[in-house]
Amino acid sequence: MKKAVTVQANTVEEAVQQALAMLKLTKEQVDVEVLTNPGRRLMGLRKVSAEVTVTSKAQQEEKPEVKPVLSKIEELANLLDEAEAGTARTVKSPSVDSTVQTEPQTETSGVRIYEGEIQFSFGGDRLPSVIPNENALLHINGKLQTEPVLIQPEDEVTLTICDEVISPKFTIQLMEKDMIALLSFTPGKRIQRMLTDTPWSPSIAIQVEETTEFTNDLKAQDIVDELKAKGVQQGLLFPAIKKVTDVDKPYELIVAKGTLPTEGTDGDLEVHIRYEEFDPDSEEKVDFREMNAIANVKEGQVIATHVLPVPGTPGRSLLGKEIPVKPVRDIVLRLGKNVKQVDQDIVTLISGKPALDWREKLVKIDVNNEFHHPGEVDLESGNIRFEGDVRIGGNVLPSMFVGATGGVYVGGSVTKAVIHAMKSITVRGNVLSSTISAGKQEAAVSELAVIIKDVTHLLVQIKEAIDQIFVIRGQGEADLSPSELKRLIYLLMEKRYAQFEELNKHFIQKVRAQGELIDEEWTELADRLYDIFINPLNEDLQNMTDFEQLVEHAQILVQLYDTESSPQIKLSVPYAINSTLYSNGDIEVHSKGVYHSDLTASHAIKIIGVCRGGEISAPTEVVLQEAGSESPVKTVIRTSAQGRIKIGMAYVGTEVHVGTRKHVFTRDGTNITARLDSEGALQLS
Repeated sequence: MKKAVTVQANTVEEAVQQALAMLKLTKEQVDVEVLTNPGRRLMGLRKVSAEVTVTSKAQQEEKPEVKPVLSKIEELANLLDEAEAGTARTVKSPSVDSTVQTEPQTETSGVRIYEGEIQFSFGGDRLPSVIPNENALLHINGKLQTEPVLIQPEDEVTLTICDEVISPKFTIQLMEKDMIALLSFTPGKRIQRMLTDTPWSPSIAIQVEETTEFTNDLKAQDIVDELKAKGVQQGLLFPAIKKVTDVDKPYELIVAKGTLPTEGTDGDLEVHIRYEEFDPDSEEKVDFREMNAIANVKEGQVIATHVLPVPGTPGRSLLGKEIPVKPVRDIVLRLGKNVKQVDQDIVTLISGKPALDWREKLVKIDVNNEFHHPGEVDLESGNIRFEGDVRIGGNVLPSMFVGATGGVYVGGSVTKAVIHAMKSITVRGNVLSSTISAGKQEAAVSELAVIIKDVTHLLVQIKEAIDQIFVIRGQGEADLSPSELKRLIYLLMEKRYAQFEELNKHFIQKVRAQGELIDEEWTELADRLYDIFINPLNEDLQNMTDFEQLVEHAQILVQLYDTESSPQIKLSVPYAINSTLYSNGDIEVHSKGVYHSDLTASHAIKIIGVCRGGEISAPTEVVLQEAGSESPVKTVIRTSAQGRIKIGMAYVGTEVHVGTRKHVFTRDGTNITARLDSEGALQLS
């Protein structure tokens, strides 16, 4: 019987040596067949191992056949027995791999597997048959048999047992944009086979028993070499690589990692003052004298600290590619006249109340004086106009006016009076036949921000057109005098950007109409736009650098004011009748409600109590406890197409407007939510 072993390894020589070790033979005692040469496939992405089959040569070539030595008496006795039987024969096998057994006379032939050898007996008129097995190669007279075959007495029968050695395999896949290398490992196998003994039978199917042993002769250097072949030169995880060489089961783990980028931190402002906001929905006892209180600061106090941005650290992939980090952004600090910056600290120059206005990365910070008027605002006190916050202890009586560049707090009622504030307003008592507006300056700034955005867009186009003319004519800006440059700009406005002139005039008029209500940066830009594009006598524009600075100034204002102010402005009252209330943020009515009043907010309105008569309008949300009346009274509630209206109780005649859609209640309704659905239809639920 021959033995054969199929082995996979990195090289042909390594595979042959492993096979010889298993067979315990020398190279001269075997035949070697190379099935696969080592190399790479799929454009070098897949590694292919060497695979060889090593087969032992026939044993009759290795050692002479050993025959039993019989005495002459035994030979004569055997011949006598055969002669008397008349049918028994002795067939000598031409190969030691098959054994022809001398048997007593039988009527039939037979075959069996015994102690690793195939044995035959012949008798009668029937030949033994054998069914081959793919793991025990059957050769008859040197020809491989794959189908059932009959054995003739003169046939040379050879069985070759095929052992197998499969080397461990692994693949490495770069994932997550080449940031990790994932290794998938399959252990090797050493499969040893032996023939299964069978009893005598006219026909047998060769059966093979297998013993499988999982192996792992993988070396760490093999993994390192494969990583290098993929271009991985850094980030190798050697403990993980070593672990792969010790496992004997399928396994997956990360064997290399790139360096992740470290994100930086944006600049910020650390505020050291505390705001105490009044919550009208709170059930806790409230000291209304302290409503909307903001902690006062003293002269020389540090009220905030500018936290500088910290740049991030770029990462690097396994293939050496740099992974950039998002650039950090710093805040833009606009300091008021009553504060100054010392190193990174913001220090107040006066005692008063701090005012912070956030617009994304823009932070305006100042300290306002607070004017405290303990009594009523009447003819004796006169109207109150103050740059800062105003705090009134009593009522505001008819025909009086209160104006502040900060916030206003009124401890009493407001009757037939007018209150304007640039920040939030809180009224402790009732509002009767009065006009109160909070944050109109913010509304004006928001309107200017929309206009300047369009102006800036056209300014950029004009600049690009001038640059293109210089390129086409082969001229530089130095070839033009200031008057020629201005003339060129006028020609472009006339021929290609006629809409810019009207838009620019509209912006300048809006800025000048606001006067002192808006910051100086708006008036400076408006004056510059007037001198360059409207005033023909002014020669302030000297070169393209001046023009570029103008564009940059406009772009900064767009970036700073193209977002909502935070915190939002709020107008808070308990009750209002026959009044007009406006807020550039929210309006809250937190007690009895409103009667025959018009309320307009740029964000949301919430009314606890009733809403009878008048018009309520807010773009995001309007929430009412009760709208309309049992007696006919027109009550209109409006919101935008993206907003919603929520009413606890809606009486007949109440109108709701969502975008351009309208609904008039013809019967009372409860727990109503009005909004537009995805098709743009008004939905009441």
